[in-house]
Amino acid sequence: MIQKLLAWILRRYYLSVNRKANPEAHTQRTHPVNIPSRDDNRKIPARHYSACDEGKPLIVFFHGGGWVIGDLETHDALCAKLNQITGCAVLAIDYRLAPEHRFPAAFEDALDATIWAAEQLDVLTDASTQLIVAGDSAGGNLAAAVSLNLPEVARASLAGQVLIYPVTEYYLSGYQSYIDKGKGYALSKTLMHYFWNTYLGEKFSDLATAESKAKTALPGTYSDLSAMPKTFLSTAENDPLRDEGIAFKEALIRAGITTSYQHFSNSEHGFATAPGADPEAVRQIELINEWITTL
Repeated sequence: MIQKLLAWILRRYYLSVNRKANPEAHTQRTHPVNIPSRDDNRKIPARHYSACDEGKPLIVFFHGGGWVIGDLETHDALCAKLNQITGCAVLAIDYRLAPEHRFPAAFEDALDATIWAAEQLDVLTDASTQLIVAGDSAGGNLAAAVSLNLPEVARASLAGQVLIYPVTEYYLSGYQSYIDKGKGYALSKTLMHYFWNTYLGEKFSDLATAESKAKTALPGTYSDLSAMPKTFLSTAENDPLRDEGIAFKEALIRAGITTSYQHFSNSEHGFATAPGADPEAVRQIELINEWITTL
């Protein structure tokens, strides 16, 4: 009960913060979508930002929020700006959240939605056969996990992944940024502990020893990244996740994955969701757009 109450409070606060950071309503065209899931009795809600240029890939976007908070509204401004600047249609996924739905619920929704999107590219885009998975923070975690687990038929459409200050490892990994940047910023060490523990529940003991679980929850610890697509990865200086993002970038490069890396030296975790207030959020989308043209 306490865990659910805390999640409810955090969700309301997170939505309020993002609305204040993006006071102007966007004009991008959107449509609600209900995506089939592996459960025949349940659909996955999504939002399709449909305006797009001919031949541009679809961006399947997973919002951040520690798998506990966040939704289509908290990341509406980011997805709209991504749609506007890149000319790519964007499909934002409203995956299930913890503690009501613990791991692997969010991952399963992300994977199911991406497989479906790969089958619907002729409807969701203007004559494109490609898609990009993207996400910020926990959404970056889901995007990376989807890239590792897509079946071959859907993988044929995967052109790249965009990982914005992604979560890639469990919080006990020992990175210095958890010490140096663990207090005084939007994302604290304590809050990250809460997110991980709420998402995984009692499952970490299994995750620590199972390679298959690393592939779905801890992409930074997975031993074989050779199947990953071309990657755009960013980190923020004032972020406890900074060092695991850098480590994941280096692991991708070692695996032979073409990786474009951007570090935002004056930003903190969460800046990407405020394109209405933070010029660096807009600059990042412009850099993503430049990267997309290289695919």
